[in-house]
Amino acid sequence: MRIGVNLGPTGSWADILAAAQDADRLGFEALSFLDHFHTDKLEWPYISGWALYGALAMKTERIKLVPMVMDRLNYLPGVLAKETSVLSILSAGRFELGIGAGDYFQEARAWGLAIPAAPARIAGLKETILALREIWTGQKVTFTGEHIQLVDAACTPSPLEPMRVVVGAGSSRRLIQSAVEYADELNVYADDELLRFASEQIAASGRSVTLSAYVWDWPEKISQKLPAWEAIGVARTFLTVWDFKQLPEIARLMS
Repeated sequence: MRIGVNLGPTGSWADILAAAQDADRLGFEALSFLDHFHTDKLEWPYISGWALYGALAMKTERIKLVPMVMDRLNYLPGVLAKETSVLSILSAGRFELGIGAGDYFQEARAWGLAIPAAPARIAGLKETILALREIWTGQKVTFTGEHIQLVDAACTPSPLEPMRVVVGAGSSRRLIQSAVEYADELNVYADDELLRFASEQIAASGRSVTLSAYVWDWPEKISQKLPAWEAIGVARTFLTVWDFKQLPEIARLMS
């Protein structure tokens, strides 16, 4: 089982950098952050966003950088194309696009963003990824969808290698059923029944899609569940870490 760590909110760059380098040194497979403009409380400052991954790409050596997850509603396709391409280059191919359909409505309202109904958000995510896959080839792209329209759009330089797309489906079965058609990896909440459902959908799709779990619980409990999850088909687990000083102990538990 490959283990990634999702670092909880903090306003300290020094703490993030130290934790990221610890995670890199300790052998964790991936590093992630949530994607929010702000948290619920002002006293919870939160360093996140594209610039953070660029900085960490320059300060780490091995660990993959995988957002958990970028909110599609927050970004135009051109922003997604340019930021992912540059991060692929800065990280020497270690960046993977973790992205979701968008479900943090409080934030969207705060910033005046439109909140489409669930079917439109799911369809919009699919069209976005299909369009990005064409853009990432380095060619001019015209794409005509219901939610995404591009005319001779291009983004160069291209990613160093084909960009892996990790769709954060959370607990949405409807998004799981849609994302198996285009995602490289499905990330769902660490619920046994939900993981089995996602595994069944992957098998039925006939595509080679990785299944990963997203965990909020204390790692000591999770370490006991890993064998059962592997039997279901889970290949990677992302653990949320609030106390960065616990990373060495978590690495020991997960080994």
